[in-house]
Amino acid sequence: MIPIASLRYNGLNMSKISSTSLPLHVRFGEFELDERNALLLRSHRAIPLSPIPFNLLCALVRDPGTLLTKDELLDRVWGHRFVSASVLKGAISDLRTLLGDSPRQPRFIETVSRRGYRFICPLLPQGESAPPEGPLPPAVRVPSIGTPSPEGFIGRGEELARLQDAWRRATQGQRTIVWVAGEPGIGKSTLIAHFCSGLDHALWVRGQCVQLHGSGEPYLPVLEAIAELCRRDEQAIPLLRSVAPTWLLQLPWLCSAAQREALLNELVGAHPQRMLREMSEFLDRYTEHQPLLLITEDLHWGDPSTLQLVDYLARRRSHSRLMWLGSFRLTEIIAQDHPLNELRHELRPQGLCEEILLDAFSERDVATYVCTRLPTLAAEDRFVKALHERTSGVPLFVASLANEVLAQAAHGSLAGLADLARTRIPESLNALIDHHVAKLSGERRQLLTAAAVFGMTLRLDMLSRVLDSDPVQVAELCDRLARERLWLTEV
Repeated sequence: MIPIASLRYNGLNMSKISSTSLPLHVRFGEFELDERNALLLRSHRAIPLSPIPFNLLCALVRDPGTLLTKDELLDRVWGHRFVSASVLKGAISDLRTLLGDSPRQPRFIETVSRRGYRFICPLLPQGESAPPEGPLPPAVRVPSIGTPSPEGFIGRGEELARLQDAWRRATQGQRTIVWVAGEPGIGKSTLIAHFCSGLDHALWVRGQCVQLHGSGEPYLPVLEAIAELCRRDEQAIPLLRSVAPTWLLQLPWLCSAAQREALLNELVGAHPQRMLREMSEFLDRYTEHQPLLLITEDLHWGDPSTLQLVDYLARRRSHSRLMWLGSFRLTEIIAQDHPLNELRHELRPQGLCEEILLDAFSERDVATYVCTRLPTLAAEDRFVKALHERTSGVPLFVASLANEVLAQAAHGSLAGLADLARTRIPESLNALIDHHVAKLSGERRQLLTAAAVFGMTLRLDMLSRVLDSDPVQVAELCDRLARERLWLTEV
């Protein structure tokens, strides 16, 4: 391995950048990083970036070309005491979204499997011009689907506008509960990331629901979000001590041993339901001074206590400048009879929550993506149609197949339909499909297996003959699958 002291990029001595004595002020690609003024600029325009991702970017840029392990990054950015590696992974994903970077063909941040990350883009001092570059590879030159970039955000304009309107109402004192629903790969996290990137000077914190086997910790994603809030705003800690001591007790690193002992004595015999009232009061009081965006992703894995808090806050009558933005997989909460499904049916008719359902991309959206990612094929209507049909317009599938087509054509010209026809479904997508098919009952799996033979459309009378089943029962099962948005749609 080359010692860091000997590394040079375009004449800039990297050993000087590695020093922590001076704030960073460097350029890379089309970006300028000014650590002293907490600014990330693209073409002289500031990019909204919250403190955690900004500090993470500084940590990576400070040691360019060097592998930084996950533990090193957690120590440098979070102190390693409060977060897990999954939070680091989420922050890296946020950075890549803002930079328009691709994890498969990185230009800025390279993943070293199971070890950590490396910043790989050449650096230049502030004021020095970047050397001329050749054409970037297609995966870097253009945005991924739904990724914020100079070229724009593909699709989801209406959904983005609804999120922005909900935030406007929240800043005016109307508490809002908003859910983004859709299937894996449909773009829920990308939409949320793009929405957050457009919030100038807004305070937002995030908690992640995780799939647990057995009983998990109550309020896990909310505790994660509140811990992040306390790290970013120390004024939140005394407010927790004042109005939500049961929550402060769950975050022991925020107080001294003596304070924890006093809290334990004070809260002897406290009922667990007290945590609902305390957090509601805390959020109301905190947002008197500034609005807050609380993000909770993957609520289909949410614990019952977190869902109960959502319900309690949604029905609370007080004014609050809070927007709670969650995401979930619709088919999972329906198929598993998850408590969230009952909750959404109770809250939506009363106007106590808003649900944004992400559908697959239309053929026009796919055509827009092809124009940016595969411009030489933009005029081929048959290619666009075939790509849309083969992927059903699922953004993750569209992007993955486009990557595979580009990879096949890396050493020659794009052949359009011929390349697409011989492109296999990537193993990662096959595994995703197999995972969800495996959860289906035998009856449903058998029906979908037969239906797949028919292609994009099928006739119920023919399907019933293939299955040797009662046509009425087949029709009812297809209707249920369509209502639950499980692989079938009614045309």
